[in-house]
Amino acid sequence: MSEEARPDGRTGQESRSVMVERPPFHSRLITDPRVLGVLDELYERERRVNWEAYPHDPDPFRHAGTGFSLSPEQGDQLYLLVRHGRASHVVEFATSLGFSTIFLAAAVRDCGKGRVYTAELVPEKVQQARENLARAGLGDYVTVLEGDARKTLAAVPDGIDFALIDGWEPIVSLDVLKLIEPKLRSGALVYNENQDREFLEYVQAPDSGYGNVPLLSGSSYKPQGELSLRR
Repeated sequence: MSEEARPDGRTGQESRSVMVERPPFHSRLITDPRVLGVLDELYERERRVNWEAYPHDPDPFRHAGTGFSLSPEQGDQLYLLVRHGRASHVVEFATSLGFSTIFLAAAVRDCGKGRVYTAELVPEKVQQARENLARAGLGDYVTVLEGDARKTLAAVPDGIDFALIDGWEPIVSLDVLKLIEPKLRSGALVYNENQDREFLEYVQAPDSGYGNVPLLSGSSYKPQGELSLRR
């Protein structure tokens, strides 16, 4: 079960991520120099942020230059899960600046086929993500959908193999899961990094149709997420 939100809207895990010093970027699985270069650049931007003083305004449009990204360890886990499962149909909410999208797209590319459908509400982030994906040489493997994910992701094809749900507001993350749920194939994996209370209560319910395990990352500031298997 996830931890209760603080008055500033952050969960306990997010609060720990503010306080813990972040090490330099490192990936154990990505070897492509173009991909590594963009990932390192995006990571260093966030590593230099003073998170204790950062204004955690609830309006996502006020954070157009900030990614709030997964840890590199979690990115490697996404890459590993997609590669091992040979996922060809991947969905992500939300894109942000494209850090996690790059891990997903690299895995799809290295599988030899497939596509990532990723949704982002903030236009400035959509533009930056597309540029980052292009610089990483992965633009041809990703469709970036601009707008409210509760509408844009309705158009993704059936047969989703893997979904990353890591959105700004917990209730929207749950809405997105419910939207794409009929499109998840049996055996599909859903990863939620934020461990939102509403999300976890839904997938962990006895009749949810999901099996769930916490996925420990080894990251000092984002130690785990929730991995759900669609039965």
